[in-house]
Amino acid sequence: MMRHYSLRYLLFLYAMDVLMVCGALALSSALRIRLEFGKPGAPEAFFNPLILYVIASIIWLFAFSRSNVYGPRHSPQIWGELWNILIGHTIASFIFFGILYLVYRDFSRVQAGYFIVIALIGLIVYRLAGRLFYQRYGQSISDTRRVLVVGTDSSAVNIADTVKQYDWAGLSFAGYVSDQTHVTLLAKAQDGDVTPSEETLPSPIVGVIDDLPALVSQYQVNEVVIPLKWFDSETSEQISNIMRALDAHAVNIRLAPDYSDLAYFQASAEDFSGIPLIGVRERVLSPAQRIFKRLFDILFSGAALTLMSPIFLLITVAVRLDSRGPIIYRQKRVGEYGKLFTMLKFRSMYEDAGNPSSEYSKQRLDPRVTRVGRILRRTSLDELPQFINILRGDMSIVGPRPEMPGLVSRYDWWQRKRFEVPQGLTGWWQINGRSDKPMHMHTEDDLFYIRNYSLWLDIQICFRTVFAIIAGKGAF
Repeated sequence: MMRHYSLRYLLFLYAMDVLMVCGALALSSALRIRLEFGKPGAPEAFFNPLILYVIASIIWLFAFSRSNVYGPRHSPQIWGELWNILIGHTIASFIFFGILYLVYRDFSRVQAGYFIVIALIGLIVYRLAGRLFYQRYGQSISDTRRVLVVGTDSSAVNIADTVKQYDWAGLSFAGYVSDQTHVTLLAKAQDGDVTPSEETLPSPIVGVIDDLPALVSQYQVNEVVIPLKWFDSETSEQISNIMRALDAHAVNIRLAPDYSDLAYFQASAEDFSGIPLIGVRERVLSPAQRIFKRLFDILFSGAALTLMSPIFLLITVAVRLDSRGPIIYRQKRVGEYGKLFTMLKFRSMYEDAGNPSSEYSKQRLDPRVTRVGRILRRTSLDELPQFINILRGDMSIVGPRPEMPGLVSRYDWWQRKRFEVPQGLTGWWQINGRSDKPMHMHTEDDLFYIRNYSLWLDIQICFRTVFAIIAGKGAF
């Protein structure tokens, strides 16, 4: 629920980690000069070269990234974060010592020891101080997330009370969602026509389950929590009975929730202040991942438009001479979160070809395709204008392919998860068969990409796309 830090806090962590590492490196040099411990030497021998500050900063940022210091958190408690810092610091220390052995063999071992200890103390102390400051002054270390709790029983109230305790961590309780019976009782309570036992309903109850889509939009909700006990008390009681019956036996007990209908959603476990939560649907990209992905898109598309401008000119002339009609074909496609945008392509069909949005537009030897258009499609050069879409922010370099609204209207609910990331010029299914695969197989490949997203995967897909185009694999 508070898995990702806010962008502001994340930048603060990056800057402070670099400052702590560089400060520890400088302080270790000063201590080595002033304290008479270790092999004597001239003060100049213990000065750190400037490049070492850069190297140390990169090492610690890399190690912390790999040890999940900046990544998703499975608990709002500080102890898990400090444990990740200790692991990352240990990894970074080994890398640092390795570089010293290979490059700076004359570096004082005592000075290196000072640096490692001072850096660890500084990193832990500032994290604790920063957390206390944010908690004391009501600032948020995470993006603000408004929470709706489904239910009105004790489990729901317990979750709501816990959410209210973590406003400093970015959580904001929006209210309870219940069934019509409870809403009716609430209305009677407001009129005074209700028994004392009925007046114990929690508040605020903002609506009923049928109104959930509207409530999410109205209250700008980011998290919906469904207490299992609320809708399946019999199962919860059965689990409790089993645990009590096996209490005297040395046996592990594990729960295996049946979420086969949710198989296309990547489940994740989280300890929310002692309350176990299972996430069955979460935002795929963190704020930091979105920033890096967008920077990658801008740099890549900007370079492509600049370097390929002669090719753009040649294709423009070829399309114009081959057949009459516009050079650029514009078509409505469905983008991220279902938003419609106008996708650009070089025209590859005759102007009077009929409806190019039909499901038969991908058949081989399509008579509506022009001579130049056939070459453009075979080499995927008809897609080049989409670099403009990418520069605008309509699309990304890598992602699920933008689909036609008519096809999207026939999607099953699980297929719509593909719209939770930016739609792309190329993607996982394009390098694994491209146009050869049926639509539903495209979606499964897209969901694989979503579940396994990383910037490194994007880079791999870009390289493999080049080879797929050269081989002409699946394009027509």
